[in-house]
Amino acid sequence: MSHRHTTRQTNRLLASVAVIAVVAPLATACSDASEGAGGNIARVGLVCGGMTPMAAQVAINQETFPDDVEVEKYCFDSGADAVKALVGGSLDIFMGSIEHVLKTRAQDLPVKAYAGINNRAPYALVTAAGSDVQSVADLDGENVGVTSTGSLSDTELHQAAGEAGVDYDDLKVVDLGSGSSMAGGISQERVAAGMVSDPQKSQLVASGDYRLVWEPSTDYAAIVAVANTEWVENNESEMKAFLAGLGEAAERTTEDPTFAVEALQEEDFGVDDAVLTDAVSSSTETIPDGLVVTQEVYDETTAVLVDAGVVEEGDVLPYDEVFDFDLLESDA
Repeated sequence: MSHRHTTRQTNRLLASVAVIAVVAPLATACSDASEGAGGNIARVGLVCGGMTPMAAQVAINQETFPDDVEVEKYCFDSGADAVKALVGGSLDIFMGSIEHVLKTRAQDLPVKAYAGINNRAPYALVTAAGSDVQSVADLDGENVGVTSTGSLSDTELHQAAGEAGVDYDDLKVVDLGSGSSMAGGISQERVAAGMVSDPQKSQLVASGDYRLVWEPSTDYAAIVAVANTEWVENNESEMKAFLAGLGEAAERTTEDPTFAVEALQEEDFGVDDAVLTDAVSSSTETIPDGLVVTQEVYDETTAVLVDAGVVEEGDVLPYDEVFDFDLLESDA
């Protein structure tokens, strides 16, 4: 059974993390994180507002988890806040990115990724329909919107610029947030183009007032299930049950996209069912087989992160030190 939590409850999570950071050494925080909530509960954090963690959203809203685990959902505005909660012990699992794993491990904190649910970076560059911008090359020297500097949207902008032979530093990057602020920035020509993800991307393009300039073409481990390794060791049954629920949601979504559409209607994205159905159809293609991120995808992901300066090359760990897929259910 799953429960949805409010922003107020999320803020209490962050407050508890702040207390830990002030009054306890890092080792104590790690110890707290290994204990978890107990009682067959898995506290799961997501960056809400978009459908990048679609399989997790579907699993939680459709309650595909076994009866022996209760999943509590917590929404965060940023991955950095969720990582703080994970490290501090206020979260058990975070649906984050490879970058979060590598940066946390660089601080000698014991986390790993236990499943992958999205193998494609979610953001695309969108411009106004009547814009003169036809390609990323046309953005040289122009204002370009990202959700926030240092975010995944910014990382993807690095990638887009590199592919087009444009120096990222020659772009005038503007933090616009997401939703209506990003759409307004593009339509009012405060930026020549902006980074958006689904379902907003599908909604804007379907309106006819916007068009795509660039979408990622390479695989990228965008969302993985990140957890403290000590918590997993102490709560293996809860982690296996959570992963089983993710797998069930991914399988049922692939077989019948309307299963996901029904679940995502609870997210209140503010888009009609036709747009949501299109977004689900395209997002379904990004779910990796068996929820396993391959070595090849990991290598492509870390190459983007290093090129964008998000992680240092020396902080890129071997594949088997980042992932542990042993708890995933197998058809074999």
